[in-house]
Amino acid sequence: SLLTQCNGQEKKGKSINMQSQIEQFNKQKNRLEFKEEKLFYNDKHVKLDQSMAYYEAVFGKDYSVNINDIVVYNNLPISMNKGIDDQVDNIRIQLYYYDQKMLMHKSDNETWGFPPKILDNEYILIDVVPLNKDTDINVFNDMLINSNKQSFKQKFKGVDAVSRQYLNENDMFSITISISKGELTPLDYILYSDGSTTSE
Repeated sequence: SLLTQCNGQEKKGKSINMQSQIEQFNKQKNRLEFKEEKLFYNDKHVKLDQSMAYYEAVFGKDYSVNINDIVVYNNLPISMNKGIDDQVDNIRIQLYYYDQKMLMHKSDNETWGFPPKILDNEYILIDVVPLNKDTDINVFNDMLINSNKQSFKQKFKGVDAVSRQYLNENDMFSITISISKGELTPLDYILYSDGSTTSE
């Protein structure tokens, strides 16, 4: 029927588009990718709860540390929270760069600083589904579900973030990946956390 033809074409269009985005991702100098609950940077597994020496070996040393003990990279869209024991308990990947004048949440700026955002034409992969600052979260979830992956659930009612939590063997939340919605673009940043800290 005509209806099925249209649906088929739409799906085909999406998959062609997705394929070209994945090809673009593969050409990027900096490739950040989540596979299930693990983060990879240029194919190297990035663990949480490690010392700064570990992250320097993975991401390099081009960063500064602000007064809130947040490590802000100058050459990557990454900032990290150093816990009390000097180990990093969450990594924030900036999808969109707010000009200070446009930022409503001044406190957020003071806390996290401004790492550079991912480039306009660059992507992050989550379970092989490409995502950038312009991604529609519902379309993204559809693509995840179509590839038989777990979708992002609404975490709190009234909070503009969707998240996915992974349980460890004690049924405790061990790893959380949250995608925050932006004020100026559909998506703002991704927070990768070990569950010891919560995102606002």
